[in-house]
Amino acid sequence: MSATAVSTRAGKRKVTKKSVARPETREGALDNSAATEGKESEVMDAEFKKEFEEVMGYLEKLPGKEKGILNNWLKKLKKANDETQELKNWREIRNEYITLMNSQLRRSDIIEPFLTRPQVGPLRPVPKKLAYTKMKFTLCADDSSN
Repeated sequence: MSATAVSTRAGKRKVTKKSVARPETREGALDNSAATEGKESEVMDAEFKKEFEEVMGYLEKLPGKEKGILNNWLKKLKKANDETQELKNWREIRNEYITLMNSQLRRSDIIEPFLTRPQVGPLRPVPKKLAYTKMKFTLCADDSSN
């Protein structure tokens, strides 16, 4: 901001502040990027929490061995954070695993990778052959009343 002198009728000078438009700096752009990233992280964390709670409901009904393996997976997924993970998109990877687990539990069909304990170390991306993609379905009314 810069100061500007303005004349008044009585001959007195009044000093006002004039705002100067500044071009957005690189730091400002980074601040906006960080804010957006923070919101995305919050959304992903909320999605994980929702899926986690659903999985916990199914987990209570499982036999001991399957329950133990899935508990190990859940601990690993819940423990994942910026410090334990090498990849920047660890939240996305974590959410893919929990979504895959939840879909398998809904179908009562536990398959890889949840047949064995998780590997030691950071989360690895879900193998393409196992990746679960969210699909939107449109339910149609049964028109059997004719």
